[in-house]
Amino acid sequence: MTAPAELWAVWERISRRRPLVHCITNPVTVNDCANALLAAGAHPFMAAHPDEVEEVQLRADALVINLGAIAQLDSIGKAARQAVACGHPIVVDPVGVSASSLRRRSCIALLKEFPVACVRGNGAEIRALLEDTGTAAGVDAPSEDAASAHEIAAQLARRHDCAVVASGAVDVVTDGRQTFRVSNGDAMMTRVTGMGCVLSSLLGAAYAVENSPLAAVAVCAVVGLSGELAAAGTRSARRGPAYFRALFVDSLYSLNEAQFSAGAECSGL
Repeated sequence: MTAPAELWAVWERISRRRPLVHCITNPVTVNDCANALLAAGAHPFMAAHPDEVEEVQLRADALVINLGAIAQLDSIGKAARQAVACGHPIVVDPVGVSASSLRRRSCIALLKEFPVACVRGNGAEIRALLEDTGTAAGVDAPSEDAASAHEIAAQLARRHDCAVVASGAVDVVTDGRQTFRVSNGDAMMTRVTGMGCVLSSLLGAAYAVENSPLAAVAVCAVVGLSGELAAAGTRSARRGPAYFRALFVDSLYSLNEAQFSAGAECSGL
């Protein structure tokens, strides 16, 4: 397994290079994603109008597409074509594809048309894309167990020649050949909306500086560890989810290499 120092070096390059990450994302979580990117040292640009996305993407370093922005399919297509033309990595978050056939069909078409660097979803969403079938009633569907998540993620990765992150109690990261598990995180992260969207946005920043599965492993560990630190602070203060949300951004901003080296829980399969 890659040493924590190598993973931290990927994360640190975000604040050094300050990539511009163009996000066409879920309106429910757009503010959370922008604040997380700023905390990481990246520049967010949340453009969605079809008449501006190509110009924005031309100046960006990565593109994050969230299927929660299903009303922006025209903009998504235009931005993706520009990203491919510029050689920018594309991260796709298939939020809700396990519950919505429109989102699922649109996401599958997107993956067939454009080369993407990474797909990040929960286990139900990854399975829905792999099998082209509905698997859940909502966006917060229960995730697969780690062994099952590994298999479906690896199959999807090989099908589309990309990295796949299956998020859950244990995050599975695979490119279809090598697979990693990241065990960081806390149950409090499920009590606020947007943690998955935040992870996907930060993956865009990481892939802008390291276009490999190493970027995904690093981000999963950082986000999970920041969640642990924020949850500990929330419980100590005897507060709740709203307090946790703010403390998560602070933890993301202030996380240092010593904390990461001591707390990152990553392993290879």
